Amino acid sequence: MFRKISSLLCAGLLLAATTMLCAQDLVPALLDQGLKLYAARDYRGAADYLGQVVDMAKDHDQARFYLAYSLALSGNAEKALEHARVLSTRHPDQKQYSDLVKQLEDEISKAKAPKEKPTVPAFAVAPRETMVLPAESRTLVKPRVSTQTYDIRPERPKTQLELAIDKIDEGDSEGAEKMLLAIIAKEPANSEAHHYLGVLRFNAGQYQEAMKKFEEAIKANPKNFQSLFLLGDSYRAIDEYAKAEAQFRKAIEIKEDSFAMLNLADVIFKQNRIKEAEEIFTKVNKKDPRIDDALIGLAQIKLYRGFTEEASNMINEVIARGAGNPEAHYIKCQILMESKYFEQAAEEANRALTIMPGSIKYRAALAMALVRSYSITRGLEEASNILRDLPDNIDARLVLAEGLVMSGASGDAEEHLVAVEKRIPHPLVSKLRALMAIRRGEIDAAKDLYRQYMQRSPGQPAAALECAQYLEGNQEKQEAMQIYREISEQFKDTAYAEQASEAFSRLDEEKRNTEATQERESRGIRPGKMKY
Repeated sequence: MFRKISSLLCAGLLLAATTMLCAQDLVPALLDQGLKLYAARDYRGAADYLGQVVDMAKDHDQARFYLAYSLALSGNAEKALEHARVLSTRHPDQKQYSDLVKQLEDEISKAKAPKEKPTVPAFAVAPRETMVLPAESRTLVKPRVSTQTYDIRPERPKTQLELAIDKIDEGDSEGAEKMLLAIIAKEPANSEAHHYLGVLRFNAGQYQEAMKKFEEAIKANPKNFQSLFLLGDSYRAIDEYAKAEAQFRKAIEIKEDSFAMLNLADVIFKQNRIKEAEEIFTKVNKKDPRIDDALIGLAQIKLYRGFTEEASNMINEVIARGAGNPEAHYIKCQILMESKYFEQAAEEANRALTIMPGSIKYRAALAMALVRSYSITRGLEEASNILRDLPDNIDARLVLAEGLVMSGASGDAEEHLVAVEKRIPHPLVSKLRALMAIRRGEIDAAKDLYRQYMQRSPGQPAAALECAQYLEGNQEKQEAMQIYREISEQFKDTAYAEQASEAFSRLDEEKRNTEATQERESRGIRPGKMKY
């Protein structure tokens, strides 16, 4: 039992830390999966997922309520009682919570009392009656009685490590750190103690320090999945995507975990290896279609490739499920920005932030939408606030650079572009520098920068179309025609292919007319003149 509880707590803390500070919010997906496992009577599995939700969102009463029942039904009544008492204390007027506390206390007393012969505890639940509710819903459904039962056994005293983990759960970081350091002083090679010190650093946004602790944990136990996972997420948080990829791959070698695979796909996507990312998202989606983030990842790839309508349909499908997934609203924000609906994009970014307040990723998306909707001052303020906390954040620097370019402060923008370029060859850096070159009247430099923008955006028709349009407008019509042809052939059934095809036809007709005119002139034929 202890090993099971320990592994569940590790997984919960792992994913809690990941969700609070990184690009992906797992709460809705985990809640959805937990309630489905509960409905399928897999109470131990349900407790695993619901426990992670409660670790991440301590005020999530619905998750805690079902977690209490799941724990009791899987033989962990003492822990179930802890959660029931939290609910009863928080909502003293809710009879269902006080009843649950009393029921658990009675069952634990019976289990501890001397018995002449084994008895079957009456405490049980019929999960088939459970309704899987949206994550944002606070309406709780009391589980019904079932015939399925589990023995409730007294638990042995908690270890120092377990007590330290409890302190992390309670938000007592200082107390947890003291206990973990005491454990390490006695056991320098205690992998789990090093790991949870890393979790404390990670939660505080001290990624470099967190990495050192996770590396110590891995040194003590090379098979420590949780430490490999969070080491990868630490690199991802500071935009070191190649290093993050290496750690996620090591973690997956130990356990083919869906969330590790999703994070791997994400960092591969950010390195512009789109096809490879798509394969991983597809694999996760086939493995468990209930994980919304896999479908969201596929929608993001559809958007990148110009299939805006398909991407929109996929995202709307996720939103319609009512799971309150902030990533779905984030991608919808990107879709709306791609379609030039910047004010609506800002609304979607705000929806994502309502679900996951404080997310750096969603704050940066909001800032960009504000800048592009000409609320430049507000957008720049938001991006500046992000940089105060994370000076190397790429998204915030790009927002500042674009806003400054739009405001005419190209010199100040270049500082941010240089900072981004040191980290990653981002396509937007090339595009913004092209716009700056145009303002300076450096047309040839702008052409080269637009070409670089397209090269840095492989497989993205939007960038190719922008490049072709600029080249066409600056007397590079033959090269523009070639790009238009490639877009229309490689991205069929997209709006970009339609635009490119029309542009190619127009230029081709213009070219043929020009050639015909030159042919007539070479033969001495002029308008209004007949040659015999």
